[in-house]
Amino acid sequence: MGNLNVALVFAVSLTVFRFADGIDHDFTSTVQAVGRGFTTAIASYNVRTPDDSWIEIELRARVGDRWTNWYAMGNWSRERGAAHRHSVNAPADADGKVETDTLVLDTSANAWQVRVFSHRAQSGAAPSLSLVAVTTGAAAPPAVPPESKVAAWGIDLDVPQRTQRIRESPDALAGGGDAWCSPTSVSMIMAYWAARLDHPQWNVDVPAAAEGTYDPVYEGCGNWPFNVAFASEHGLAGWVERLAGLADMERYIERDIPLVASIRVAPGELDGSPYEKTDGHLLVVRGFTQDGDVIANDPYALPGHIRIVYKRAQFERVWMQGSGGIVYVIAPAQVLRQVRTRE
Repeated sequence: MGNLNVALVFAVSLTVFRFADGIDHDFTSTVQAVGRGFTTAIASYNVRTPDDSWIEIELRARVGDRWTNWYAMGNWSRERGAAHRHSVNAPADADGKVETDTLVLDTSANAWQVRVFSHRAQSGAAPSLSLVAVTTGAAAPPAVPPESKVAAWGIDLDVPQRTQRIRESPDALAGGGDAWCSPTSVSMIMAYWAARLDHPQWNVDVPAAAEGTYDPVYEGCGNWPFNVAFASEHGLAGWVERLAGLADMERYIERDIPLVASIRVAPGELDGSPYEKTDGHLLVVRGFTQDGDVIANDPYALPGHIRIVYKRAQFERVWMQGSGGIVYVIAPAQVLRQVRTRE
């Protein structure tokens, strides 16, 4: 999602609830305290939604000893035509507002709760929810900056290269391929795991990913949780996460997990990019050079030029200042079992 007005966001945290066999009923989390406080929160989820079924996601925060209202974080369904997949465009209240997929609070909160409502199809088929994650961030530096994981330097994962600038743009959805950076990045990640683990059903093309992530309220394919949910509908798992810097990103690359990162670039900020500037863009981080520079698959580039090495300091700046360190973590569930989770 490209229009979130965020400066640097630090003090990040992630909580993941897993349901090993999936649940087909409503879910409300326990109260989750955030010791350093937070001003932003994003809920993401893994789910299977049979035809004409969907889920609703809501989030609330505790400010001092008072709870905010429940905020609508969106409805999700794998079907676009059934009108059950959309963000909620609601006015701000006294505590904050939801900007498409992100709860933005006016003052720091110290705890949150998330709940998911499950809506069955007329046939009785119910959604199966397997994971709910919430990541938070606050405009305060971490007490101890994470140390770089130089073991990730020199790793270049073989992520298939795909461009968003394609001719197959059915109905010019969300403006057509020129605006499909997010689903193209997800398509590349899914193709990586499809090849690595020999699961061809995970390999979806760019138009299918755009169709499967489109948000008619946002009028785009860049709703962050929707992109993760789309991958989960095909049997992968993951979440949206705020990271505190490239050192955190290296921990995933060291485990052979490529990431989708959200950046914003002003003229002259990112040498070698196929654009002069962008108000919001997503790309795949596939590794690091021996010197720690970032190796990316940038979907805005044309075939033959998609793999680009970006200078470490420049990339970290446009990523952290652009989205506050947002990434999509998408991988098979068994790969993510060892990654920080809460059952």
